[in-house]
Amino acid sequence: MKYDMDEMLRNALSFKKEPDNRLNQEIIRKVQEKERDNMGKETRKLRIPVAAMLAVSILLAVSVTGYAAWKYLTPGQVAEIVEDKGLAKAFQSEDAVEINEVQEYGNYRITLLGIVSGKNLSQYAAEDETGNIQDDRTYVVAAIENKDGTPRPDTSEDNYGEDPFFVSPLIQGLNPAMYNGVTMDGAYSEIVENGIQYRIAECNNVEMFADRQLYLCVSDGTFYNNDAYVYDEESGNISRNEEYQGVNALFSLPFDKSKADKVAAEAYIENFEKGWNQVEGSKEAESKDIPEEGDVAEADIIREAARESENWKLEDFEKNTELVKEMEIAPDKEGNYEYNYKIGADGLGSGGVLWKDSLSERDEGNMAKFRTVLGGDEQTAYIETYTIEEDGSLILRVYRYSK
Repeated sequence: MKYDMDEMLRNALSFKKEPDNRLNQEIIRKVQEKERDNMGKETRKLRIPVAAMLAVSILLAVSVTGYAAWKYLTPGQVAEIVEDKGLAKAFQSEDAVEINEVQEYGNYRITLLGIVSGKNLSQYAAEDETGNIQDDRTYVVAAIENKDGTPRPDTSEDNYGEDPFFVSPLIQGLNPAMYNGVTMDGAYSEIVENGIQYRIAECNNVEMFADRQLYLCVSDGTFYNNDAYVYDEESGNISRNEEYQGVNALFSLPFDKSKADKVAAEAYIENFEKGWNQVEGSKEAESKDIPEEGDVAEADIIREAARESENWKLEDFEKNTELVKEMEIAPDKEGNYEYNYKIGADGLGSGGVLWKDSLSERDEGNMAKFRTVLGGDEQTAYIETYTIEEDGSLILRVYRYSK
C-alpha cells in the first residue's frame, strides 16, 4: 500500500543532518507494521496513521538512503518472518549495520539492507560437513526485485527459482573462486513479500578479516561466477567485470576494522587451504584412476550412461534401466535436500546436499534435468534422478544402466 505522503517525503529529504540510525529504523518499522495492519481492510480511503505523521516530522532530516529503506522490510523483520527470533534480535542490536545501498543491473534492482556478525546469533545453528556446529557466523540480508515493478515469483509458485541468484561475502586478497559463501559453510533463507525477494545469506564469520576490504557479490546463477568478477592477484582487489552482460552487483561491506583478528584469520586460511588441498588431491587421484577415452573401462560406461540419459523422462528410465533405489527426502529449512544411501552389500552409494536451485530446470513430470551418474564396474553405471513432488519433497531414484 502506498501513502500519498511519498511526494512529501521526497521534497523533505534535502537536509544534510541525520538523526540516529536506530531511531530511523524504529520509525520505519512501526510505520510498516501499521501499513500491514491496514492491508486487507475494506476501505477506499485511508487516513495517514499517527505514526506516519510522526515520521513526516522526524524524517525531514533523513537522507535519501533512509527514504530508500521506506519500501523494504528491515533485516530484523525478514528474520522474524523466517521465525528466527535470535537473528531478529541481533539485527536490532548495536552490532548490526543498516546499509540500504541500491544497485541495478539488467532487469533487476539489488538492495543491500544490512549485516551482522557474531556467535550464537541464530536459533538455527548450521552444521558443517563433519557435523560440527557453526555458531560464529556472518549474516547479510539483500532484497532483489524486478526493475519494471512486476512482482518476483512467490516461493510457492512453479517459476520460483527459474532465475537463481548467488549472494556471498568476498574477501580482499583471497581468491573468490575458493573463498565464497559455498565453500565457507554457507547457507541461506529466502522469502518473497509484496513482490520483493529477500535473501538472508550466512557463512563463517568474516569479521576477522575486517582490516581488509570486504565485499558482497550478488550475481545471477547458483555458484560463484568467474566471468562476472575480476580478481587481481597482485593487489587482491575484487571488482565487477564491466563487460559481463548479466547481474554482477558488488557492494562494500562496512566492518569495524578494530574487530579484525589477524591470528584467527591466518589460522582460518591455513585450515581452509589444508582442507581444500585434500579435496583437490582426492580429485586428482580419482582422475588418474579414470582411463583415457577409448579404453574399455568404468569411465566409458559412465560417459555412455550420461550421454544416453541426458534427455530421458521417467518412462524412458523405466523402459531402459532397472530401478534399484527409491527414497523420499524432505527439504531442510533452506529448501535443500540432504541424503545418503548405499546399494547392496558392496557399499556402493552416494550422499551429499542437493541445492534447490540446481533442480529448478525440470520437465513436465517435475523430474530435474540434472542427473548424477555413478560408476559400478566396466559394464554398469548408476544414474540418480530427482523428482520434486507437489508438497516440496524430493523423490530420489537410482537406476542401474548396463551395456
